[in-house]
Amino acid sequence: MSAKKLQFSVVSLYSQVHWDNIKQFNETFSRIEYPVIALKGAPAPYPMRVDDWPLQRYMVWSDRLMEEAQRHITRLFKKEKYIGLHLRNGADWEKACSSITPQYEHYMASPQCLGKFTKKGTVTKNMCLPSAEEILTLTRKIVKSTQTTNIYVATDNNPMIAELEQRLQGLKVKVVNLKPDLPQTDLIILSQAHHFIGNCISSFSAFVKRERDIAGRPTSYFGFTKS
Repeated sequence: MSAKKLQFSVVSLYSQVHWDNIKQFNETFSRIEYPVIALKGAPAPYPMRVDDWPLQRYMVWSDRLMEEAQRHITRLFKKEKYIGLHLRNGADWEKACSSITPQYEHYMASPQCLGKFTKKGTVTKNMCLPSAEEILTLTRKIVKSTQTTNIYVATDNNPMIAELEQRLQGLKVKVVNLKPDLPQTDLIILSQAHHFIGNCISSFSAFVKRERDIAGRPTSYFGFTKS
């Protein structure tokens, strides 16, 4: 059956209308005038506020996405545990990280590792764009401490497969990168990893971190050491 093309009757801006102001939201988008709403993004500030993190538990993946992700997990790792890596290293990200200065208390999604009031440190460029050595050293450390022989890499650019395999020689570790059509597939696979190593500044990693916190799964970050 061919997919039907959606027809939108009106396009409206909602940049200043947030979900937590229910009265304003209902007045702007009444159920009578707008019975169905398609949002291009969350009606909330970016990045997600720390106080709103508990709302993650109400986010539910569709059956289709969950089934697809589970098929990949089963095919790639059978029933073995795996480590998930999120490598953010595209040209746009390099440019974003270059603007970081010592005066930055927070940047993008950095509260996920630094805390709401930066009690755990300050933002550094190595958190945002970790060196290859940082990535390889921490990954090897987690592989050895968890005795895991599978790694799943999600990335916007370079998965560093050859570099990881070289550094992990002798540990019999398989490194895979799926390049799925939908980024949601990466999010689900990373969320279910035995251990996840993310990017402290990235909101993509932050989403995974919130999912993992609910499930009680551990998360580490490149360029950041817990005090």
